[in-house]
Amino acid sequence: MKLAPLFASLLGFFLISEGEAQKAGSPIELPLWPYGQQLGGRSDKLNETWTERPITDGTGVRRDRSVKDISRPTITVYLPEAPNPVRSSVVILPGGGFSHLAIDKEGHDVARWLNDKGIAGIVVKYRVYHAENQYYVSQSSLPDAFRAIRLVRYHSSEWKLDPEKIGAMGFSAGGYLAAAVGTLFDEDFRDQFDEAQQLSGRPSFIAPIYPLTMLEERVTTSPRFAERIFGSNPTPAMIRALSPIGNVTADTPPAFLVHAHDDQLSSENSAKFYLALLEAGVPAELHVYSMGGHGFGMRQRGLPVSSWRERFLEWLAANDFHK
Repeated sequence: MKLAPLFASLLGFFLISEGEAQKAGSPIELPLWPYGQQLGGRSDKLNETWTERPITDGTGVRRDRSVKDISRPTITVYLPEAPNPVRSSVVILPGGGFSHLAIDKEGHDVARWLNDKGIAGIVVKYRVYHAENQYYVSQSSLPDAFRAIRLVRYHSSEWKLDPEKIGAMGFSAGGYLAAAVGTLFDEDFRDQFDEAQQLSGRPSFIAPIYPLTMLEERVTTSPRFAERIFGSNPTPAMIRALSPIGNVTADTPPAFLVHAHDDQLSSENSAKFYLALLEAGVPAELHVYSMGGHGFGMRQRGLPVSSWRERFLEWLAANDFHK
């Protein structure tokens, strides 16, 4: 597909900025979409803007930094310095109930840890629910998650990444997105307006960490949460269409799942998703820890649940996604 002149000039600006950032050895921050264009379809609100708000909770090692009211989504790319012939990458989707993003413990901290292991980490600052502007997850978070995978695949040669080893890891609400991009890629919100958007949005593997996968049950019991996903009065067909468990097939990528038994977001979300994967013949690994609660992310709690990171690296190696 031939690029329009406006997008071509915009893309050239992105590439210059990326090269400069890479030479400096610092993370690369890129806009997720080419703003200033009418994209149509599910992306037609990209020209709206409002003030993004940072949030800080707690102090010391328990300090959590979050962000909300995102109108300009981005990816921040952490490329490992050490050469690796495999050069796997992980698209990281922080959680926050689709009202905010826990951008450090489920985002940048994860990317830095992966970098230390020779894996590229890409943090997605995706759009979340914004009631005033009727911004719903189905119109914003999901298209952003698919776009992030496509953008990494588009730049894979430049960033020396293997386009067949791009994974998606998400936490809580971000875990829903990781499961969704692994199951909904046949209906993957494709507005075909540039070269990156022509590429596959299917990840090579997924790692939903304490995810929401039982969408039907959650939206039925929580009208407020249902509104965040769909707006008012979603139909059963709309709910089924975006349910990860209901859309598992043999084409779903291999999965690594983590949950704590004492999580208020029931570990059945991971257990039942694992059983659906098993039934479809999809390679999967499930870890359910007795204690850990919800939202532990990269935080060390002196509990076995903190070892999930080592188990993930072992799983990557066993499945030839990393060496």
